[in-house]
Amino acid sequence: MVCLPGFLGDARIFEPLGPLLAARRGAMAFDLPPGGPAEAAAALAPALEAVGRPVHLLTGSFGGLVARSLPPALLASLAMVATLPDPALIPPGVRAQAALLTLAPAPLIPAIYRRHLRRALAADGVPRDLALRLVARGLDKATLLGRLRGVLRWETGPLPPCPILWVRGATDPQAPPVEALPDVAEVTHVPGGHRPYASHPGPLFTRLERFWGEVSSSSTRSSSGGAGRPRTP
Repeated sequence: MVCLPGFLGDARIFEPLGPLLAARRGAMAFDLPPGGPAEAAAALAPALEAVGRPVHLLTGSFGGLVARSLPPALLASLAMVATLPDPALIPPGVRAQAALLTLAPAPLIPAIYRRHLRRALAADGVPRDLALRLVARGLDKATLLGRLRGVLRWETGPLPPCPILWVRGATDPQAPPVEALPDVAEVTHVPGGHRPYASHPGPLFTRLERFWGEVSSSSTRSSSGGAGRPRTP
């Protein structure tokens, strides 16, 4: 079981989910390497290959784009939280943000991003102690622009040929409409906003456990002939 965070790239966002994942032996979370989805995936692939078997991947937002750039053979299943399914759904303001940040002095960027992140985490209901630590780390200009530009260059490809669960927080203003989601993925709703793994870990874990159980049951039937930097989250 491997967790990949969203745009901030900080694996500590999964800490509230950690006690629930503790029963899944070997569960871990990785910080995202710098760069866009393809660059981050290329940097993460060797660590995932070292696991020695396909992994059940849980991703947040930007982390889902990274997952779609990984070699499909690495994935046993993919649960994506708040991930846009298509480049056409990227908010138009992202391009303007990238342009403005390109012109802004590098020393100002961390403070600007910390202010934005503080508001976003508070609106999502992320526990205050965790939010303070995430905000303190923030992002520098090079990493922020690298990820923004990577999103803008992102080109959708086929989904990996593994079981896929698309998770939407019930109050997430950034979540795509259901009709925008691929019909090859199962769609589910959970309480919370853009980061339910931090704000509502219990309901999310209950849904994930059901999904992973279905994946395991399907794998058992099939086999019997029937129909970066790791952290412990």
